[in-house]
Amino acid sequence: MGYKLVIAEKPMLARDIARAMCGRPVSESERLPISGNGFTVVACAGHLLELVDPEKVNPAWGKPWSLDVLPIEIDDWPKEPDGDKADLVERIGDLLGDAECVIHAGDPDDEGQLIVDEVLDYLGYEGKVLRVYVNDNIEKNIRRAFEDLRPNEACRGAGRAAYSRQMADMCFGVNETRLATKRLGQLFTVGRVQTPTLGLVVSRDEAIEHHVSRKYFELEAQAMLKGGTAGFLTFKFKPREDLLAGEKHLFERDMLDSLMERLEGTDARFSTKINEKVENPPLPYNLTVLLSDMSRRYGFPAAKTQQITQDLRDKYKAITYNRSDSQYLKEEHFTQAPEVLAQAMRNLGVSWELDYTIHSKVFNEKNVTAHHGIIPQEADAPVDRMTPDEAKVYTAIVERYAMQFLPPAVYDVSTSSFAVDEGSFTATCRRLRDAGFKSTFGHSVEEEKEDDKGGTWVDAGEHVAERLKCRVAEKETAPPKPYTEGTLIADMASIAKYVRDPEVKAILKQKDDGKKGEHGGIGTTATRAAILEKLKERGYLEEVKGKLRSTPKARAFYHLLPPEIAGADVTARWWVIQQDVAEGKADPNDLERSVVEVFRGHQDTAYVGAHIGPARPVVGKCPLCGQDVVKAGNVYTCSSNKNEKQEDGTWEQVAGCGFKLFGFCGKKLTEKQVSALLSGRQVPLKGCKSKAGKTFDCKVHLRKDGSLEPIFESKPRGKRR
Repeated sequence: MGYKLVIAEKPMLARDIARAMCGRPVSESERLPISGNGFTVVACAGHLLELVDPEKVNPAWGKPWSLDVLPIEIDDWPKEPDGDKADLVERIGDLLGDAECVIHAGDPDDEGQLIVDEVLDYLGYEGKVLRVYVNDNIEKNIRRAFEDLRPNEACRGAGRAAYSRQMADMCFGVNETRLATKRLGQLFTVGRVQTPTLGLVVSRDEAIEHHVSRKYFELEAQAMLKGGTAGFLTFKFKPREDLLAGEKHLFERDMLDSLMERLEGTDARFSTKINEKVENPPLPYNLTVLLSDMSRRYGFPAAKTQQITQDLRDKYKAITYNRSDSQYLKEEHFTQAPEVLAQAMRNLGVSWELDYTIHSKVFNEKNVTAHHGIIPQEADAPVDRMTPDEAKVYTAIVERYAMQFLPPAVYDVSTSSFAVDEGSFTATCRRLRDAGFKSTFGHSVEEEKEDDKGGTWVDAGEHVAERLKCRVAEKETAPPKPYTEGTLIADMASIAKYVRDPEVKAILKQKDDGKKGEHGGIGTTATRAAILEKLKERGYLEEVKGKLRSTPKARAFYHLLPPEIAGADVTARWWVIQQDVAEGKADPNDLERSVVEVFRGHQDTAYVGAHIGPARPVVGKCPLCGQDVVKAGNVYTCSSNKNEKQEDGTWEQVAGCGFKLFGFCGKKLTEKQVSALLSGRQVPLKGCKSKAGKTFDCKVHLRKDGSLEPIFESKPRGKRR
């Protein structure tokens, strides 16, 4: 009799499944596979297979790179075990032989689906496969998940879509990177997500640098409330829309001066309404919101926060699935909350008075996708065992969940207004009626804006403001703020707002339909932090005083990119095809074919004649090919020359006529001397050294083959006597 072989995505989850299903204790260090109760549990280690490099399919696609072989396109791009993971693939293959069925326990997303599917396909397994979705690692929840097994074949579409994206990403990166690198003479990487992300930063930096401050004007009127003791009211003027002419501000003050003169010293009748404003607690985190919040509160880089969440999950079992794109929870979490939060409070050493009868809007099955929000698990994970930064992230996650069981903050808002022909004047005041969750967790939510503070309270009704005193304030428009990692990741999740093409914008939003917290984004919650790290490693982004700025190299390159691959349009086009792949309406290779079609459209024109790098002085014309000779460091080289770094670290010339001047017999040449040589003149040199170490003076001139030839003057003979 065989066993049910459970294949988890990672060892930590495999041990948790074994602990729940194998009917015996399992230590944190027990070797896999683990058997018991009719189950054998084993684990992958993330992706065990990777797409092969192009040169393994065709040696002509290897180094040195050539433009002649592009585009590189490989149908059903083959995969092989990733480095030292070949033994693990073989071990899983051995276990498949005696399995009565396989239970696929990859993470509940498209990549998790692919990780196990591709191993089974690689090993040629044709037996029965069932799918289990494990969202958290609590034993009772794992057992509940195993009561809801479903045929894996019905789930494979998500994995096929992930495979199509992998192939397309590889095809896109290989072809676009090689085209840019060969044409520009140095390595420039291009990626579907990294490139539009870079575009966000480039656009923001250039908006800051090119910002021209404009003076604008605002009118406010102050007055005492007649018959009252409320003190001064300050009314702010809002012009009619037609007077703003599509702008946010008024840039001419004549109309305001005229209005001020008319109102100065007069009384104004105004009405006041009182409205209730309810501020609900913020929802639990998904990964994007958590990365942004930890950046805002503590300045943590995104990669650091993401690694901490992985450690909280792996080392302490303190939190649920950490790469979630959802902020919502299931009904079962509502029933489990008292025990979960009681344990979390013990871990933190705190005690909050929570009301577990409050059914927050967070408990909404319809808004839970493959994942749910990041919340604490019912696990003994004392904070004193964590690093200080781990404790900060864990505390924030626990607090966000605990807030759901406290009432909202409630404000009364007094709004006073009166109309004039040119617009209206308004004065507001917000007064806290019930602090709700903020009485406990006000420290952990974003601070109120200045506009929400202050003001003078006025009761509802009709009132008179006596003897208006008016003032026109002169202000200046401010440039946008530089990105932080947190604000950039937030914009990656909502890049659609920067897209002008209405069709692309609509597709991006449709892609994220139902994903609360995602609003037409690029990348995934799991990959965005890594994208930022790659952009920094590759010299495209740099951190300056806690802000992310684009480098000059990055800006120059971004502006050379073909527009069809520079923005979020790529992700939008791909998503439509991926949906067809997931639903079985398209072949996984169709997405790669679309990439190649777009590439062919700019293959012959992109980057032609462009150069990126410091401006290199032109010192003359090349004697071999007639192109410019430029100074590059201490070398004078023809601008036609292109060099490529080899795997051993050396540089090899791959294009150009080869003309270079380094100097002559130990003497460096100045720009003036090289210009003279290139124009056909002789140049005197003093202090040259021969191979034997002797010093000599001479003149040099440039031969037709580009080499330097010395000329020695003969000494004049004396007169005969």
